[in-house]
Amino acid sequence: MENIIYKFTGDPFVDAGIWAICGWVGKTKPEELDKEDLKKITGDIVQLYLTEKWAKSLFSIFPNNPITNPSVKDKKTRYSNYLNGLIGYINKMPAEATGNCISCGHRDVKEIRTKTDIPLIGSGTMINFFPSGQSGGDYCPACTFAVQFSPLVLYRCGKLLLVHSNSDKIMRYWSKKAIKDVRRQTLMKGYTGCFNEYFTNPINALFNIIESMIREYDENWLNENPSINLYHFTNYNQGPDIDTYHVPTPIFMFLAYVKQHERYDDWKKIVKKGYKKVDWDKVKEEDEYKNKTNLVYNNLLKNKSIIGYFLNRKNREIIGDWNLFIFYLKEVKKMDPKRLETLKRVGDELSEYIKSTDNTKRLSDLERVKNYGSFRNILRKIIKDRINNADKPMFSLEEYVEYLFPDGYLSWRETQDLLLFRIYEDLHDWLKNKELPENEVEEEISDDKN
Repeated sequence: MENIIYKFTGDPFVDAGIWAICGWVGKTKPEELDKEDLKKITGDIVQLYLTEKWAKSLFSIFPNNPITNPSVKDKKTRYSNYLNGLIGYINKMPAEATGNCISCGHRDVKEIRTKTDIPLIGSGTMINFFPSGQSGGDYCPACTFAVQFSPLVLYRCGKLLLVHSNSDKIMRYWSKKAIKDVRRQTLMKGYTGCFNEYFTNPINALFNIIESMIREYDENWLNENPSINLYHFTNYNQGPDIDTYHVPTPIFMFLAYVKQHERYDDWKKIVKKGYKKVDWDKVKEEDEYKNKTNLVYNNLLKNKSIIGYFLNRKNREIIGDWNLFIFYLKEVKKMDPKRLETLKRVGDELSEYIKSTDNTKRLSDLERVKNYGSFRNILRKIIKDRINNADKPMFSLEEYVEYLFPDGYLSWRETQDLLLFRIYEDLHDWLKNKELPENEVEEEISDDKN
């Protein structure tokens, strides 16, 4: 393997900086970077960092460095010398090189770094944050240099967001998008600091980033299997803080493929339904609601169910269709295909029973039931009603135990929603023609359901 300067480390700040350097100098892989690239980005970016908006952003990333320290007079010279000094230590490393840097593990540390150089590693006097009573973190010059350019691919969201993924495609596309914004600022001389789309809700911002990436880049994500971590942080001297958000591979894959689904417009309705406290009759543009809490997004990140958002219980309607519904259940909930087949069949038989007997009372019973025992009793009554007219039972004991209620009373609400979804889909036209009153049962949707 040829000697190189950089390869990815797994450290989110170092990797962000490496991607920023690649994006700025037009290289697609870190292994392609050379010292001339490092000198180029140094010459280009120092002046950018000196602008008012960028310097303000850097206060929460690199406190007390030459750019942000008010006591430093010749900031450009001091910071340029600092960066060039780091470059002076950087040489191509042998393929099997090892060192004591806690980030790359390939180079030796020249001096201990503090939060002035590397966000969120503490300061020199707070030795309780470091092993063996050290006054900082062991970062080599190459990793320290890379971190200085991580702001180019950060995202302003109240605090700052750092995107980190195991997927080179995602990181390449994200850095390209952020660098494009920086170049726009430079060209227009309208400096606004780190990339900003005016989100203040980090979860909504995260899904916006993912969805815009999927929308803008037509990729086959099936072979990529990406997962994403988001770090929402500030590195101020007083009150440094960080929150982390993880998007597992199944969530990303679901979002990627639902974009291609014929019912994608229905998925957008489901997402819209997740926003809390929005008067849609008064909304004129996205900025009026995009930072409101969205329970669909929140539940996806918390691995909680969003089944209830596919239903409109009040009007006995569904959003989407069975194919979109089971797409979510298979990809995200990882529901047993045999359970889905059983629920679909039982839902169809319940629909046929309600329609053929014109027994809307049984539908109301299924909708209004409040506990597992009552739900089970209603199913028993329906089975009894069908005895004289049905060729075979609606379900077997095995299907009841393994597929309808695999977790007993813990899964009865989920089973209720799944069966009602299928019934509402099957009987949509019939129920409309019946002109039934609106369902009096309130929609029990929250971030804690299921």
